[in-house]
Amino acid sequence: MKTVRNITVTTLLGAAVVSVSAPANAADTPAREFSSPYTSLRLMNAGKQSGVWHSGVYITMQKGWKTYWRVPGDGGVPPSFDWSESENVAATTVMMPLPHRFTDENGEGIGYKTEVVFPVDVKPQDPSRPARLDLKIFYAVCNDICVPVQAQVQVNIDASTVSTSDQFRLRVARATVPVEADADRLAITSLKQVDVEGKFALEVSLKGIRSPEDTDIFVEAADNSYFRKPELVSQSGDTGTWRIAVDSYGETVSLAGKPVRLTIADGDTGLVHEGVLQ
Repeated sequence: MKTVRNITVTTLLGAAVVSVSAPANAADTPAREFSSPYTSLRLMNAGKQSGVWHSGVYITMQKGWKTYWRVPGDGGVPPSFDWSESENVAATTVMMPLPHRFTDENGEGIGYKTEVVFPVDVKPQDPSRPARLDLKIFYAVCNDICVPVQAQVQVNIDASTVSTSDQFRLRVARATVPVEADADRLAITSLKQVDVEGKFALEVSLKGIRSPEDTDIFVEAADNSYFRKPELVSQSGDTGTWRIAVDSYGETVSLAGKPVRLTIADGDTGLVHEGVLQ
């Protein structure tokens, strides 16, 4: 489920914007790595498991800079991945580690600071042959200015490009990807829309939270709404209730009866729940 917001690159966080694109090399062949004064990225290869290659997109930024999750917050841009020029690739699955919420004078943002690894599962069409992973990526990095970045990188996915450092980084990154919540770990006791001073809000009650004061809840819905930082309104033992203000950018304001996806940050653990608002 993806939240679409009416945001253009030139309005990113109200900041100044410059643009960076990957220059073609002499042979017009994309390299494995891309670098600019603001950010760098490269494709990873951690080898094959159960017929699937474990790759990843490793993005680094200057200290204090940030890039964005698939729901970016007030004004960011989510990363866009285009694998259409890859060879011998049947499917790619991009995973996003648990994000963080950052708040500054420009508003709220959701994403990652300094560096992030997006793990990618690569399923080859013909497992007996090597694959070539070709990525066209668009993302943004921000600090006092915001920099939209377009780059194209590629790597041959075979035994010759497997890296032990990639294996380590991808193992760490995959461990931070949110997983589906189960009843033994977390119970959603209530998920409903409420009226707060004439405005709609979400109210979520969770049983099994280990760090209520540090809990964050990232909400995705299929309309132009943005869900702000949750407020803990009550707590009893391991059960807490949070209220989440909703900013609507379309005509639809009420979300009652509609599906939502919650990514719940309980400390460093990310859990995912999909439900329908009461």
